Amino acid sequence: MERVMIFIDAEYVVQKIRELGSKLNLGRKDIEWKNIIKWVVNRRNLIRCYYYSAELSKDENPKTYHEQQELLRKLKVNIPYFEVRLGRLVRFHHEWVQKGLDVKIAVDMFSKAVTNQYDTAALVSGDSDFVEVIKEIKDMHGKHVELYTFDTAINDSLKFAADMHIVVDAQTAKRYRFWPESK
Repeated sequence: MERVMIFIDAEYVVQKIRELGSKLNLGRKDIEWKNIIKWVVNRRNLIRCYYYSAELSKDENPKTYHEQQELLRKLKVNIPYFEVRLGRLVRFHHEWVQKGLDVKIAVDMFSKAVTNQYDTAALVSGDSDFVEVIKEIKDMHGKHVELYTFDTAINDSLKFAADMHIVVDAQTAKRYRFWPESK
């Protein structure tokens, strides 16, 4: 059975799901991560799912920090083979910017390909920074790479680097319950 690993850029997914369900006022806690993972796996053998996000500042906003920690704990407890990888937030021109997440994703995708831990990498992101690692994984290690995005307007180099590009639209998200029906 085909072995799949999923690499999720969580902030990308949150932003895009909010856009898909814009009239629903969806929050991070409303996203049904388990359903997204099930849909991506689709009758294959899930080895592991990696969820990448930035750790919020405990000092800046203790309430939000504790809410994030509780959400991450619930995800880890309720979703089998689920791992959380946290980057950091850095203030840049009065805004918070995530740092280190793309590198974490690329290193994990590459190192797990080199050690033959999966047959297919499923990358859920729209960031063209992953083009080179995708090419390397395919060309040097013979792995398949699927790209899952939430819009068609992504960089062609990213779209064409992957073996398959699957676009998640609002209809798919509703059908597979990426957010609760009551929303």
